Parts: sequence; structure tokens; C-alpha cells
Amino acid sequence: MEAEFLRALPAGRDRRLARGEALFRSGDPTIGLVLVREGLLELVRTSPEGRRLILHRAGPGGTFAEASLFESRHHCDGVAAAPSRVTIHAAAELHRAAEADPGLGWRIAAHLAGLLVAERARAERLALSHAADRLLDVLHGLTPGPDGARRLGRSWKTLAAELGLSHEATYRALARLERKGLLRREGDGRVWLSTAAAT
Repeated sequence: MEAEFLRALPAGRDRRLARGEALFRSGDPTIGLVLVREGLLELVRTSPEGRRLILHRAGPGGTFAEASLFESRHHCDGVAAAPSRVTIHAAAELHRAAEADPGLGWRIAAHLAGLLVAERARAERLALSHAADRLLDVLHGLTPGPDGARRLGRSWKTLAAELGLSHEATYRALARLERKGLLRREGDGRVWLSTAAAT
């Protein structure tokens, strides 16, 4: 996130979370805008079938629970996927600061607009009917390293939850892609796409 935006935010309160600890639960009063300093947070909802769906992830420098600025209660669980440190900016304080400094209000609006663009891209991905297409879409968005490998940065099971897939469907799709020679995986999270898959 841009340094100017961070400097403009009023002081917040810091909190540390252990892996698996909830920052909030669905139905809790909203806590405000959360800035992730260290670790990883996930916005999680459980489907009627009991499947865990990851609606949003935020790592260091990212914001989390942005809807807290306009809602009274959380509609999902906010959980630390790794040991984390966050700064919580109460919505009421941000509203007062934005009224005093309209420039801050515009910077917040610009940040939220950027998130909306990213979510639209994610919605397009979720609209793809085949699991393999969703997986390839994610992999295409990763920058290859010097060895040509793309690093997922999370487990396949976690990615499955992000994509609205069961982990079984994800592993079946990966196996099909490997059989077709479209990708190759290593156990350390590295993935190589074939020329055909990367185009």
C-alpha cells in the first residue's frame, strides 16, 4: 500500500494473532479497517454444504475487512492463517479524519476502487466453468522466477478454497493438466507451465 496513504491514517491499535485465531466472527460488531503488518489474514465463510470458502486474503501491507467502514456487523469470519500482527483503525475515527481531510477520503476511495477492480477479476475467474481453467488463470497471473517456475505462495488446498472448489476437484484438475503436459509441479510449491498453457 502507498506510504502516503499509510501516513495519512489516524493512529490505530495493534494486535497480535496466533495462527488459527479469529480476529472477528460472523455476526460480531465491525472493528474497522485492518492493516496487516505481518502474517496473513483470511476472510472465511462456510457454505451450506460445510465447505470452507476463502473470500479474501491479505498479507503484509494489505488491508482487510474494508466493509467495516460502512457496515455494523461482520458477515464472515476473519482468521489468521499464520502468526500475524495487525493495526486496527476504528471506522468512527477514520470517518472523522476523512471529514477533516477530504484528501484522505479520496485516498481511501481510491484504495477501495482498486480492491473492486481486483474482485471483479476474481469474479471472472470464478465464472470459469472448469476447475482446470480457474487454476490456469491463477497460474498465468504469477510472475515466473529466474528458473521459469511460478510459486503459488500457499497450499493447493488453500487455493481450492479461494476458487470455490473442493480440494479433491482441484487435485483431479491438476492431475489432468499434468497428464496433458500443460504443467509440472514440485513439492516445494513451484509450478512450470508449458508453452501451450502459458499462451
